[in-house]
Amino acid sequence: MNQSMRQIRHAVEFTEIYKSSSDKYLREARCVAYQLQHILQPLEPEDRLAGMMRHELVGFSSQYGGIYTYYFHEPEFLAAFQDCREELDEPARKKAEAALEFWKLENTRKKVANRFIRQYGFEMGYSFHSAGYANCDCRVAGTNVDFQKLMDLGLDGLDREIERWGAQNENSSFYQALHLWVNAVRNACARYAREAEGLSEVCTGERQARFRELARALKNIQHKAPETFLEGLQLMWIYSVCSDLMNYGRMDDYLGDLYAADLQAGRLTEEEGVQLILGLYRHFKTIGKIHDCRVIIGGVGRRAPEHADQLAMAFMEASRRFKETVPQLTLRYHKGMSEEVLNKAFQVNAEGCTFPIFYSDETNVPAVEKLYGIPREEAEQYVPFGCGEYVIVGKSTGTPNSGVNLLKALEILLHRGYDKFFEETIETGLPELQQYSTFEELYEALFRMMEPTLQRLAVHKMMNYQVAGEEAGYLHQSLLMDDCLSRGKALLEGGVRYLNAASEVFGIISAADSLTAIKKLVFEEKRLSLQELVAILDADFEGHETEHKWMRDAPKYGNDIEEADEMATRLFNDVAELTTGCGEKAGLNRYHIVSVNNSMSAEWGYYCEASACGRRRSAAISNGNGPSIAADQSGITALLNSMAKFPTDNHAGVINNIRFTRELFASSFEKVKLLVQTFLENNGVQLNICAVGKEDLENAMKHPEQYQNLMVRIGGFSARFVTLESSIQREILARTTYEG
Repeated sequence: MNQSMRQIRHAVEFTEIYKSSSDKYLREARCVAYQLQHILQPLEPEDRLAGMMRHELVGFSSQYGGIYTYYFHEPEFLAAFQDCREELDEPARKKAEAALEFWKLENTRKKVANRFIRQYGFEMGYSFHSAGYANCDCRVAGTNVDFQKLMDLGLDGLDREIERWGAQNENSSFYQALHLWVNAVRNACARYAREAEGLSEVCTGERQARFRELARALKNIQHKAPETFLEGLQLMWIYSVCSDLMNYGRMDDYLGDLYAADLQAGRLTEEEGVQLILGLYRHFKTIGKIHDCRVIIGGVGRRAPEHADQLAMAFMEASRRFKETVPQLTLRYHKGMSEEVLNKAFQVNAEGCTFPIFYSDETNVPAVEKLYGIPREEAEQYVPFGCGEYVIVGKSTGTPNSGVNLLKALEILLHRGYDKFFEETIETGLPELQQYSTFEELYEALFRMMEPTLQRLAVHKMMNYQVAGEEAGYLHQSLLMDDCLSRGKALLEGGVRYLNAASEVFGIISAADSLTAIKKLVFEEKRLSLQELVAILDADFEGHETEHKWMRDAPKYGNDIEEADEMATRLFNDVAELTTGCGEKAGLNRYHIVSVNNSMSAEWGYYCEASACGRRRSAAISNGNGPSIAADQSGITALLNSMAKFPTDNHAGVINNIRFTRELFASSFEKVKLLVQTFLENNGVQLNICAVGKEDLENAMKHPEQYQNLMVRIGGFSARFVTLESSIQREILARTTYEG
C-alpha cells in the first residue's frame, strides 16, 4: 500500500471511530489509542530510547504545528486523495469524500472560528486586519505536566489513583477514559519492547546489549515505577511522544535521584548517562520544534539538589557536544547554587552553544508568587516553556496564542487608522494629527485605539480553551495536572488549578524609542510638527537627512538613559495592565503579556513603515526586551542596567539577548560571569547569551558552506545562522556585539 493510500485509509478509519462515540472522553481515548497504533515509528538501530511519531492527515493533538485538539490538514488530504483516487473502489472513494467534508466543519479550529464569527461578525484568524499588527491562533500548548508523579507512581500507580478518585466522583466516563489512556501508553511500551527484543537478536556487540537493556526497561515500566535512569527517561519520553508534549520541565529534579542512584550503584557511568541524554536529544532534533523543547535544570524548590546537580552537569555536557537548536536547555540561577554547575553553564555558552539560557530565581520566584497570587512553594515550580512563557509545573496552563505589534499600532495611529503598507483602513474615528496638543493626548489615544483589538484577542483565547474543553478531556494532561483527578473534571473544564494564558507584545522597544523621539522633537523642542514628522517617515527619510539624524540621536533604551528607559517601562506597564484587564473581562484566571519574540521581529518589521526611532521602512523591529537594533552604544553594563529597570511582576516572560565574542569570553571569563550574576541578582529576569563575533556572521553570509554549525539566538529560540532568511540574518548581524 503506497503512502497516500495508507493516509486516506487512516483518515477514514479515524473518522469512523470518532463518529462512533458520543461521550467525548471515551471518544478521545479510543481515537488516540487507534492513532498511536499508526503514528508511532519503528525503532532504528541507532536509537537509545524508543518513541517517535509521524502525524497523519487527521488526528488529535494539543500542539502539533499549532493545530489543536481534533486537527485536519486539508491541503495534504486533498493531495493524498488525488494521488490514490484511481486506486480506490467506489465505496472507498465515497468514504474518503465523506471524511473530507466531515472534517472541513468538524475540526476544532473551525469551531473556534465559527464561535468568534457569531459574536463579532468576522473571523479573527492568524492574520487579523493586516499582517504585522495583531494575530491569534488555536493551541493548548506548553503545559508542563507533573512528571514527578509519573516517576513516583508509574503506570500501574496511575491506574490506582484513577480508581481511588473515580470511586469518590460521579464522572465515570472521565475516569474510564483515563484508564484507556494509560493502557494506550502501556501498549506503546509493549510494542517497543518487542521491537527492541527483535533488534537485539539481529544486532551484535554494544548494540545487542543496548537493545536487551532497553527491552527490559520497556517491559518493567509497563507496570512498575521506574527504578533506573534509563527506565525513568524512557517512561518520560514515551508518555511525551504519545501525548505530543513538547516541553519537558525540570528534568534534573524528577530524574536526578534515579541518575544518582545508578552512579552510586555502578549501574551507570557518567559517560553512559551522557550517551543516553544524547539519544534523547537526537529524538528532539528529529521532531524539530525549535520554538519549544525546553529542558529545565537548576533552581530552588528541587527535592534533592545534589542529585539534580549531578544530572544537570550531564545535560550540559550533552548540549556542549550536540551543539544543536534543541533542546532549549535552561538554567535557573540562584544565590548559593553549585559553583561547578554555574561554571559549566558559562563554559558551554562560551563555546557557542547558545545554551543554557539563564533565568533568575532571585527575581522570578517572588515575581511569579505575586503575579499569580500563589504560595511560595508553588511559585518555586515556575518553568519557562516555548520561547519563554511561564507556567507552574502540574498546576497551570499558559498558552500564548495571540500578539500585537506596538510599533505597527503607533504607525496606524499616526495615519488615523490607515495601513500604508497594505493600503487598507484598520481603525476609524481617530483624531486628526493637529488635534494632539500634548504628548499625553497622543499616548492615551494609542491605548484607546488598541483596547478593542486586545479585548478580542483575549476573547479568542478564552474561546480557544472553551471549545477545546467541550470537544475533549485532554486526558494526557488531565492525568498529570492538579486538580483534575480530585475534582473529577478534565483540564479545561475546571480541572486545572490555574487557567492562565498569555499574549505576546512585539516591537515594544522600537515603539518606546519612537515615542521618546516624538515627545522630544514634536512636543518639547517643537522642531517638527506631528504632520511634518509623519511625512518624513512616509518618505522613508529620503531628502530629510538632518531630521533623520535628530531621530537617530534621540535618547534610546539600552544606554541607561533615564528618559528613554522610563518611556520603555511606562509602555510596558501600560500594555501589561490593559492586557490583564482584557483577560479578566474574558473570564481568564490570569492573562499577561509576554515579550519573548521569535523571528517575527524581522518578519513583522517588514510590514512597518519607517519609524521615529530612526528605523527605515521594512527594517527589523526590536526583539523582546532587547534594544532597537544597534541602538545600545554605551556598553554592556548600561544595557543590562536598562534591562533591569522593568517591573518583574506584571508579565509572564521576557527575553534579553546579549552577544559577546568568544575572545571576550576566553580572556575575561570571570568578569563575564560576575557581570551576569550581578544582573540576575539585581532585578534581572533572563539572559540569552550568544558567543559569536560579527566577523563570523559576515563571513557566514558570504560562505555559508563553511559555517554550517554556527549557532545564534534569535529571540525565544536558537537556529543555525546559515538556514535563516536573509532578512533575519541581517537583523542578527546588526545587533551589537560586545568585544571588551
